[in-house]
Amino acid sequence: MKLIKNIIIYGLLGAIQGFSEPIPISSSGHLVIFKSIFKKLGLILPQMNDITFEVIVNTGSLFAIMYYYRQDIKTLFTAFFGYIQKKDQRNYYIKDFRYCILLIVATIPAAIGGYLFNDKIEAAFSDSKLVGCMLLITAIFLLSIHKFGYKGKRSAKNINLFDALRMGIFQLFALLPGISRSGSTLTGGMLGGLSQKAARDFSFFMFMPVSIGAIILKFKDFITSSTLQTLWLPYLIAFIISMLVTYLSIHLLFRLLEKRKQDVYSQIPQVKEIEDEISKVGLEMMKLVLKNPSNKEELSLQAKEKIQTLTILLQ
Repeated sequence: MKLIKNIIIYGLLGAIQGFSEPIPISSSGHLVIFKSIFKKLGLILPQMNDITFEVIVNTGSLFAIMYYYRQDIKTLFTAFFGYIQKKDQRNYYIKDFRYCILLIVATIPAAIGGYLFNDKIEAAFSDSKLVGCMLLITAIFLLSIHKFGYKGKRSAKNINLFDALRMGIFQLFALLPGISRSGSTLTGGMLGGLSQKAARDFSFFMFMPVSIGAIILKFKDFITSSTLQTLWLPYLIAFIISMLVTYLSIHLLFRLLEKRKQDVYSQIPQVKEIEDEISKVGLEMMKLVLKNPSNKEELSLQAKEKIQTLTILLQ
């Protein structure tokens, strides 16, 4: 019975990780939120905060993304080493080699930040209030993409050093739980004038070395974890689910981006009115929290009234 419970809980968390990794809603933030929910429901497991689980589900997502881009990865590897080893063919490999160099540049900010502030970043994963604040930043990123992000026309061959540095800095912010990595890097790329395809592909290529680096950084803790032997089956199932759901989620994200989300929004009447009302509700709730954070009853009552207003508007 206990084994089944473990499999269900870890399987659900693996699915949450898989779905939210490519989608710009922050996988780390949602894992923290759902762990907090499970804790409130009395379903939290002592081992759930163990670093082993984080490494396993992130590795599952990494494998899925690398599989999706397997042909491009092969091309980039061939170009990178071909440019170095075959001097007479450098003109042939130069474009893809340049792309690899820009990826390395874009990876540097998050690599340095992750190495220097690893302990503080891990501590942030236990602060659900911080996650809530960071999710607001992610929401701002998504809103900015929706409003201004589709004006860029530059393709992958036109990515420059400033694009790589800008997207790298945005990825550095995403080390905090609650800030979406894909959402922040897409914002940095698309608001900088890149097309959605150029920004999204570069964003996911940036994810690979950073994720590999994080796995290497935590590998010692992973192999010495006391939970690995006792929970290997739930971990394995979470890994598989995370990998499969991530792969499906990538397709969903790219479909939405290619359609510019117009079809999704057009299905809802009075879109502009709804957007304005959501923004108004968000500002009012923030003012209430800042004014009197200790009065939970008033905040709860106000929240219910705002939700009812939005519900009527959506009908």
